[in-house]
Amino acid sequence: MISRRAPLFALDRVLAGWLAVAASTVTTALIVAVAVGRDASVVPAVVGGATFIVVSAVATARAHAVRAALLRRKWELTGTQ
Repeated sequence: MISRRAPLFALDRVLAGWLAVAASTVTTALIVAVAVGRDASVVPAVVGGATFIVVSAVATARAHAVRAALLRRKWELTGTQ
């Protein structure tokens, strides 16, 4: 049981973003492997996978920016890191 509440400062969003990047990368690799195995065109698989990877990377970058802003604000208000 948690004995005290502590703010996460958007760490959950950063972790979720990295999880999304990893999952979309692995999924893209699997889809491309299946397309190659079936002698199908890999272009749609690569384009679709790259789209998901870019979107998840942008979301991760935004989460990092929000976390950095919250930590800066904490430092401004309390003077501690």
